Amino acid sequence: MKRTGFVLLLLFAATASVVGQFFQARVVTSGYAWQRHDTVGVTSHHLFGHQLLHLTIARNALSLHSYMQGFNDFAGPVKNDPQFRLFNLYAKASNIAGIVDVAVGRQLIFAGVGTGTIDGGLVGIKVPQYGVKLNAYYGFLPPPRMKAYIIHDRANNLMTGAQLLVTPVEFAQLSVSYMRKRLHPESYSALRADSLFNPYVVEIRPTATAEQYMSGDVNVEHAFVSAFGRYDYDLYLERTSRVQLFSRVQVLDDLALTGEYLWREPRLSYNSIFWVFTYNTLQEVEVGAEYKLGNDWQVFGRYGFVSYGDEQSQRITLGGSGRYGSASVSRNVTYDSEVSAASLQVGYPLWERMVTPTLLLSYAQYKLNASEKLQGALSAALGAVYRPIPTISLDTQVQWIQNKLYKNDVRLFFRGSYFFSERLDIF
Repeated sequence: MKRTGFVLLLLFAATASVVGQFFQARVVTSGYAWQRHDTVGVTSHHLFGHQLLHLTIARNALSLHSYMQGFNDFAGPVKNDPQFRLFNLYAKASNIAGIVDVAVGRQLIFAGVGTGTIDGGLVGIKVPQYGVKLNAYYGFLPPPRMKAYIIHDRANNLMTGAQLLVTPVEFAQLSVSYMRKRLHPESYSALRADSLFNPYVVEIRPTATAEQYMSGDVNVEHAFVSAFGRYDYDLYLERTSRVQLFSRVQVLDDLALTGEYLWREPRLSYNSIFWVFTYNTLQEVEVGAEYKLGNDWQVFGRYGFVSYGDEQSQRITLGGSGRYGSASVSRNVTYDSEVSAASLQVGYPLWERMVTPTLLLSYAQYKLNASEKLQGALSAALGAVYRPIPTISLDTQVQWIQNKLYKNDVRLFFRGSYFFSERLDIF
């Protein structure tokens, strides 16, 4: 992956103009520390650190993008190894001859039924006068944990597909997409126990799996109605995989009604071990209403039920949101369990939005089966966001939770973010 990044940088340098480039960088440093009382008289301390870097350099139609994260475990009863994750690193040429976009490298694909990260290429062809755009991609799946190298078994770890988007009228868009994926995880070693519980090392060789889907969707935004529909078909199993419908109707200036229907089967890869298990399809229906109270507040209510074959669950949610906060209550009842919850979130900016104190409160009562007694879980978070200038943000939050498992669980989250944007004369 180092060689790939170096090649991308050379390509960008060779094709960029010798005058200024537009350079953007976002650097985020964060830490997560907590103290946990596991049992009586036993306490453990944990401290995780993350470093995130997002870089973009562009010149006219050419650009180079990268997004990476480092992780380290500074304290804890079980030590985790440091990790580096390369989420993307790709070069892009936009609007070639007015119709073509090309991106090469590690990048996120979002093309209808095809979603995921690949080490490969994406080509987009657009014909604006006819309202048509075609995206096609091919690449290898990244290694586990987004490590910075190209996976070794490339023939059995790849994803390819395409999406055709058509805009026949300005208020509607149609899409047809195709995706084929092959996945064969690398072998690894693990400890197992024999009949006398003596540990021994065994090599685990996962089987190869595959996915192949076709999908179509339609999106409409017209006057007081917006609607979305999607249909997925599993080409390997030769049957419908997903049906989804959603609509939002603005019946009055301040009142909107929503409705959604979802039918889907578990998305199981071809030749997966999960094929041996019995499973049911899922059907979900939800209706709701949203009402504006002036310019700053909105209240809403939603009711839905989910069907798992012969069993069902029901849920209801009521709440409101405004400029400085939101609150909601909900209840979810299934065939053998239930949960009721309430939450409140408040944030109020001070001193021309330089400091924003925040408060979060939530309480839930639940039971995991019909024979259990109701259990309670209470959590709270108190924090503040400090932005002395637009490019710098400092966030901190103290979190506390009490439930059946932990009498007291106190956590501290902190984050510092710096955004840089400048024109340079590198190339």
